[in-house]
Amino acid sequence: MSADKFMGDLSKACSRLMEWDRRDVLLVFHDDADGISSGAVAYEALRRKGFNVKLVCIEKLMDQVIGFIHEKYAGNVIMYVDIGSPHADKISKANAGRSLTIILDHHDPVPASDPLVYNLNPEFYGMEGERDASGSVVTYFFAKALDPSNIDLSSIALIGVHEIPGEITGLNLKAREDAEKSGRSMDTKKMFRLLQILGPVGYYNNGPFLGVKACLEGLSDDIVKFVEELEDRRKKANRRMLAILYRRGLNKTRYIQWFDTYNVYRGMGTKVVGTFCSFLSFQGRLVDPDKYILGFMTMPNEIPGLMELKGSWVKLSMRAPRKLRDRIEAGSYPGISEIVVNVAHEVGGIGDGHKYAASAVIPTGAKEEFLEIANSLIKAKIS
Repeated sequence: MSADKFMGDLSKACSRLMEWDRRDVLLVFHDDADGISSGAVAYEALRRKGFNVKLVCIEKLMDQVIGFIHEKYAGNVIMYVDIGSPHADKISKANAGRSLTIILDHHDPVPASDPLVYNLNPEFYGMEGERDASGSVVTYFFAKALDPSNIDLSSIALIGVHEIPGEITGLNLKAREDAEKSGRSMDTKKMFRLLQILGPVGYYNNGPFLGVKACLEGLSDDIVKFVEELEDRRKKANRRMLAILYRRGLNKTRYIQWFDTYNVYRGMGTKVVGTFCSFLSFQGRLVDPDKYILGFMTMPNEIPGLMELKGSWVKLSMRAPRKLRDRIEAGSYPGISEIVVNVAHEVGGIGDGHKYAASAVIPTGAKEEFLEIANSLIKAKIS
């Protein structure tokens, strides 16, 4: 498999899109900087082709969310960007041949079984989603396959690339070359930082949609001021959370050190717990370098502009300190997505992510069960 095969399959999906008899699209995007820039690229590319696009930002694709989307929007085009690949099997089952569904993602994928579900992910083509392609870059090459004149969207795609550490390689490098050719430039690093605040912290305050607007129209003074207010809220919450952890310490099991955020991040999107876990992974005085880091946060039942969730849910995020990350890289410890995805499924939730960072949504009462099963899985993998 190769990048050329990937580009060919993108073109096939574009042809199918242009042949579809409806022009209404539900565009589902993730709430981080990669997801927002993916959403902006897809929105503009579709708009230029005359599609009517409804934007929906989702933190986590739960079973009931997938079912709701494919029931309410049956027959339309449904597009997932920077989200969806790990759940392509469930999306296929819910879709049941009713809607043209296009998934543009770089997270660890599973195959789709519905012929109308195009699960376009570089992982299927010999590339690594954690190294060679951000979600925004995958979305950009779809936009370019749809119309080569969309090369001007490459600069927006580079925003999401900043979530991938190290040297730019693979499709990310090709997107950067396109951005240089297009002559359109922006401060992508600054935009990445702002979107990482707008989306997660401002999730329930229209933040993701303001992020899409900023990608396409530029930063306004009002958006910059709003970001500053959100960042101030998050910094204060982070300081409170750190004070709690320094006072109480992290809870510890054999392989996991964990904490609950209580109501510290109330009103913010749940991705903030993942960002805080990443921050903790570098705090040598506070964390055990030999244990996975896990944070829990209560999840509100509202998905803005889409639906109210049934039940009571908790978001969890998992990261690894540097020492443990090296063991994961060496293969002596299991990758985080392997743990989170499997255990979340066991307790009635849903998870996705990468080898070094993953998250899930589980029922509120399943935290202890999750920890117990996760420790058992880690022990078995190490053995």
